[in-house]
Amino acid sequence: MKAKDIMVTDVPSVTVRTTVAEALRTMKSNFGDESFMNAAPGLIVLNERGGMAGILTPLSIITALMDGAAEGKSDAPFFASLCEKVKDLPVSVIMEHQPISVTQDASVSDVARLFLTHRFQRVPVVDGKKVVGIIYRSRLLFAISKSLDIAP
Repeated sequence: MKAKDIMVTDVPSVTVRTTVAEALRTMKSNFGDESFMNAAPGLIVLNERGGMAGILTPLSIITALMDGAAEGKSDAPFFASLCEKVKDLPVSVIMEHQPISVTQDASVSDVARLFLTHRFQRVPVVDGKKVVGIIYRSRLLFAISKSLDIAP
């Protein structure tokens, strides 16, 4: 089995010029129902030529918000002030700049090793520099564990 057999081709993305606030709105709209615990919201960040420049994850945004924040603060005005500092930044400032990706022909076992080594929630699938799909941790699990799937 290859990466192309388990990837999702509807890849949520933004550009390097997208602001953090705009990206968060996109992330929330792609996330769907907030009660869905296995979802892995995140966005592929594309450069001006449409190639992959990075990945924006919820952790990227939380890190940017909390960077330099005082410990122990947790009131609404405090969080509003943190948001004010980062909302207009381009995502290129806070994204993961050199994400690991795989090709469509990568073996599923190699993809699984990447998930285990790096604790990823998603791995982009590329053809050259163009993102053609994404593999989420849950899709990988379902693909490699079919023999465990017992019908109710």
